[in-house]
This record gives sequence, structure tokens and C-alpha cells, in this order.
Amino acid sequence: ASDVYKRQDGHPWIGAEEPLLTIAQFSDYQCFQCSKMYFLLRNFLAAHPETLRLVHRHYPLDHKVNPVIVPEPFHEGSGDLAKVAILAALRDKFWQTNDLLYAIIRRNGDKIKTIPLKEIADKTGLNINELAAALTHPAISARLSRDIREGMQLKITGTPAFLIDGKVYQGQIPAEILQKINALPKK
Repeated sequence: ASDVYKRQDGHPWIGAEEPLLTIAQFSDYQCFQCSKMYFLLRNFLAAHPETLRLVHRHYPLDHKVNPVIVPEPFHEGSGDLAKVAILAALRDKFWQTNDLLYAIIRRNGDKIKTIPLKEIADKTGLNINELAAALTHPAISARLSRDIREGMQLKITGTPAFLIDGKVYQGQIPAEILQKINALPKK
């Protein structure tokens, strides 16, 4: 699949140009269930590339970037991981970087002390200096704050959360929606 950064309201997406169903996932890179659901949705997308669209929304449960929802230290560093992904999106490398970030977190048991910028740069071709600068860049921080505000307006309190047909589902996608996905025409 092409990694060109397609945008839906400014958010990266992959899948159908004219979807029958769109799923926006609000994610935190240090959330195991987010990773699990993301890869499940990628499998659904592989089976239904002409009818399903997956949209990524950042919602790190890191008190440094999301203090209203998370007043105490939790998922520290997930805000910085989201900033790396936002830069990757601007460089048309979002989905490749997204997959890599989830892999790095899984390898480290859902917790990381420092973000392995060199590994990310080496594996994605992103510039390591740009990656480092993204962690404090005002425009990237503003982009992340916008995602968090939008999630708060939808009353999202945890991850993963999904926006499907205008309704928010927290924690998981209901069985009837999963059946609806399975019933979509295959490629």
C-alpha cells in the first residue's frame, strides 16, 4: 500500500477512496489494546481495501500533553511518540512509522524511557535532526493538542476509542460493527 499521506480533516488515513465504512481510531502508542486493535483493523483493511477506510487520531494518555484526562503521570513518552508520528505524516511516512512505533513499544513491554530516534531515522529514512526537533516544535505540538481537544469534545476518556458513523465506541468495536466490516465486499 502506498504510504502517501492522505488526509481526512487533517488526519492520516488508508484504504478506500470512497469507503462504505470509515473507522477513526484514537490511539496511544503505549496502549497495548490500541496496538492490537490497529493490527486487527489493518487485517480487515487488507481484505476490504475498496470499501473500508482507517483514519488515525492521536490521543496519548500522557499527562504532559493530555493533563485534563490524565492529571497524574501515565504513559509517559506517548506524547513524544505521537509528535514523531505527526512529523512522519508531514514527510509521507506515517503508516511505515506508525507500524514501527507500535513494534518498538511491543518490544519494550509497552514502556520506553527514551525514544530511539536513531532507530526510527534508520528504519524510515526520516531525518534524525527533524525527529529530535519535532519533540518541541510548536506547530507539531499544536497539531497534537488539536487531536486531544477533538477527542475530549467526543468525551473520550481512554484508548483505544473509535469513531464510526458518528458514534464513539470506547475500548473496543462492538460485534455488530465487526460483522458489518466482514460483510463488506471483498477486493
